[in-house]
Amino acid sequence: MTEKPMRLVAYYRYSGGGNQTEQSIEGQRRDCEAWAESHGLSICGEYIDRHISGTTDERPAFQRMIADSDRHAFDAVICWKTDRISRNRYDSAIYKTRLRKNGVKILYAAESIPDGPDGIILESLMEGLAEYYSAELSQKLRRGMRESAMKCHGLGGYYALGLTTNKQHEFVIDETQAPTVRWIFEQYAAGKQAAAIVRELNARGVKTAYGNDFSRSSIIRIVTNEQYIGVYNSHGYRKEGGIPAIIDRDLWDAAQRQVEINKDRKAPLSRKADYLLSGKLFCAECKTAMRGTCGTSHTGQTHYYYTCPGRRKKLCSKKNIVKDDLENLVCQATSKYILQPGRLDAIAERLIEVQIADQKRAHPEREMLETELAENRRKQDNLLRALEDGISTAGVMQRLQDLEKAEAKIRYDLDRIEPITGQFTKEQLEFMLSQFAAAPSEQPADYQARLLRTFVSSVYLSDTHALIYYNLTNKKSELESSLVPLTQYLDPENKPHNSGVLQGSNHAAVGGGDGSRTSPLSFSLVNSLTLTAYIIIYLH
Repeated sequence: MTEKPMRLVAYYRYSGGGNQTEQSIEGQRRDCEAWAESHGLSICGEYIDRHISGTTDERPAFQRMIADSDRHAFDAVICWKTDRISRNRYDSAIYKTRLRKNGVKILYAAESIPDGPDGIILESLMEGLAEYYSAELSQKLRRGMRESAMKCHGLGGYYALGLTTNKQHEFVIDETQAPTVRWIFEQYAAGKQAAAIVRELNARGVKTAYGNDFSRSSIIRIVTNEQYIGVYNSHGYRKEGGIPAIIDRDLWDAAQRQVEINKDRKAPLSRKADYLLSGKLFCAECKTAMRGTCGTSHTGQTHYYYTCPGRRKKLCSKKNIVKDDLENLVCQATSKYILQPGRLDAIAERLIEVQIADQKRAHPEREMLETELAENRRKQDNLLRALEDGISTAGVMQRLQDLEKAEAKIRYDLDRIEPITGQFTKEQLEFMLSQFAAAPSEQPADYQARLLRTFVSSVYLSDTHALIYYNLTNKKSELESSLVPLTQYLDPENKPHNSGVLQGSNHAAVGGGDGSRTSPLSFSLVNSLTLTAYIIIYLH
């Protein structure tokens, strides 16, 4: 089956200023389109904010892009630089995490974020801050939102098709849209397929509450929305009759019966496996990246494995290995190797240094403006020398005035650039680190995924050992590693429990040049802040 092309959109922004031009947008667009073309992609949509600072999230196009991501309208967004999303660290954290939770990949045309050290530092800190700040913010807002909900008030954003609010924030029926809602319910309850309803609505030019064409999912959302029979349900508060009803109960019940009938016609979905070591696991025999696979036994049960692609081609003899068992093994080894209380103080000290370095790092837009300013001053000096030599024409004077105006604009833009803000104290960092090393009973469902993503650089697997490289470097800038034997693990009579690796495993450190374990204090700038990303999550 042909894989669907990635739906890529672009977000462009430049800051306010009295004499701003479109040059910044044009330059960003040129770089983004060139990057997309070089990666075999094409940009299918754009969101543009002009004359708006990145220190605020009150940007119309940006908010529209975030809302569209909630609807899964695109798969990836490309920006020129990281600060196009936001120059405010907390806003950047919140919105990047929201995009990723919506399945949106974030790309940058002028920075190598996933691979470069600065990218790991920036992205990791942002993701960690997102969880912390989001939880903190929700605590402050929850009480006020519930009070509004208990009054059955609209809480902002988009409302369901056919409903709107008055000046008192009370729900009222939008009679221009309500007939469409009633028609959809009548057609669906009569047994008409959602696809046929979509075709007719789109042919008539009718739009959804978001102003977009209808899709099958939008029809299902409408016919299962209790608001249409007057039920208010928001922020833990539910009240029948809290909203004016657009349809009656009999029509609602008929539509729900049809929903159940259509559900029964569908084949059950199979479980999708999340291969946590994907992209990190390699065959020690042929150095090929191993990949996830599955098979069904004679009992109908599905089993999940990691396999070497060379095995199928008979180019490699590496045996398959059970997915969950290997992931448990690597997680347990990683936890024993890295999460040691004696390291926490040294890591916290290093993270303080990282934050200071982050504050001082070069700002790409500032560098660009400073280059433009230097070029502007050079041209002015040339014209002034011409005037001193007696060359005085109307054109020269006009050109000098234009350059002086351009200089004023550049200086204004430079003054508006604000540094990335937000610092953690050493005490806060130590607390976050201790929370990351939580007991098994306190670990969240995605603990293994976070642990592997944060600390494990790569794993080379043979039929007898797993060589694990960590995101920690020694004094020679080499990755630290540990060698985990699999002999007992591969014995069916002595397989590990789901909680981790087999008892009594001997972890031999092989990261140092002499074969000895390297100093736990020698953390690289990159990997120190990678650690911060996920420990912050455990604050709440």
